[in-house]
Amino acid sequence: MNRVKSYLNSQANILQFRKRLPMRLSLLLTLVILAGSAFGQTFTTLYNFGASQTDGQAPSSGVVMDKTGNLFGVTGIGGNHFSEGTVFELSPPAVTGNPWTEAIIHRFSGTPDGKTPLGHLIMTPNGALAGTTLHGGAQDEGTLYMFAHGINQSKWRETILHDFGTVPDDVVTPDLGLFSAPEGFYGADQGGANSTGAIYLLARGANGSAWTQNILYTFQIRGSGDGADPGGELIRDAKGNLYGVTVQGGANNLGAVYEISPPAVQGNPWTETVLYSFNGTDGTLPAGRLLLGTGGKLFGTTNGGGASSAGTVFKLTPPTVSGNPWTHSILYSFTGGSDGSGPEAGVIADQTGKLYGTAGQTIFMLTPSSSGSTWTETILHNFTGPDGFLATGPLVLSNKTLFGVTAEGGAFGVGTAFQISLP
Repeated sequence: MNRVKSYLNSQANILQFRKRLPMRLSLLLTLVILAGSAFGQTFTTLYNFGASQTDGQAPSSGVVMDKTGNLFGVTGIGGNHFSEGTVFELSPPAVTGNPWTEAIIHRFSGTPDGKTPLGHLIMTPNGALAGTTLHGGAQDEGTLYMFAHGINQSKWRETILHDFGTVPDDVVTPDLGLFSAPEGFYGADQGGANSTGAIYLLARGANGSAWTQNILYTFQIRGSGDGADPGGELIRDAKGNLYGVTVQGGANNLGAVYEISPPAVQGNPWTETVLYSFNGTDGTLPAGRLLLGTGGKLFGTTNGGGASSAGTVFKLTPPTVSGNPWTHSILYSFTGGSDGSGPEAGVIADQTGKLYGTAGQTIFMLTPSSSGSTWTETILHNFTGPDGFLATGPLVLSNKTLFGVTAEGGAFGVGTAFQISLP
């Protein structure tokens, strides 16, 4: 079980205890707006989870935004009996300054639709929502689910596309998100023939028939030098190559960045290559979705390692000659102090090349120098508890505003949704 799954399972156990505490009688939907003194940003709490006994708790895997500004996400527990988890929608107010409103799209029941949805929710180009659950389903090994609008556009319709653990060498207990493509959903997660993880494609059959899962690659046994235990969602370049990270494995068993390439002839095996193996001083436990930059550069985060063993933001630059090693650069090493520690959700970028991410209790921004050789960190917000606690998911950037969630803290101690408006 990888570090991310261990962390989220521990949060579920803590929150199961908290359900026995009396609920507060009123909900503070919006907390104090805090203005950043150095950069001019403003922080706002949009929603406090746990307002009722059927609300979700522990929204640890970020949010996704639709074209009209609504936010969608999942809570790892809560909903039915404070245990199974939810899919939620947060809608902005019609009048600026009024509270955001929450609608529960779905409360998971365990069987047949799954429970504990920890995988990052994604939105397909046609507006459907898809994700994975850690447990539940036919084998209690998790599910891949999708929500789409039916004939009545005001209602969401759930479809279970796959029960994990039902095909040979299948992925089991998935806690990562998906990559949506015209041919289906790609994913990398735990399980596989060697219990070190596998990469799969869930594709729709001809004429809209049943979905079929294909295992594209199974990571090799531990100690082989291959990656082990996928730690983030897949991304894809224009040539169809997929990229991801593993929390363990690689030459030093401290994590790796890998590439998996489609075959020249359809039906032949995919080819996997370890692009980089971490050694500790340059980072360890890489986690989160990679960011594909110009020229094929890859940006990512490590949960540990670096100068202070508190994690890093890194860049991998492809070689000019195919087959040569990729070049690794540390853009920032966290100290574990007010600048943050343990980033595990990757980074996102704006149009100017600035990077944004979460690191424990910190929301940070990295700004490159004019030459791009050095990067400067700006702390956009440090969480203290009432405004949220444990920002472990990826951020969304829209119209110079960052959106995200915290797994704990807030008015009820079970998580918040927030925004940071940039100048």
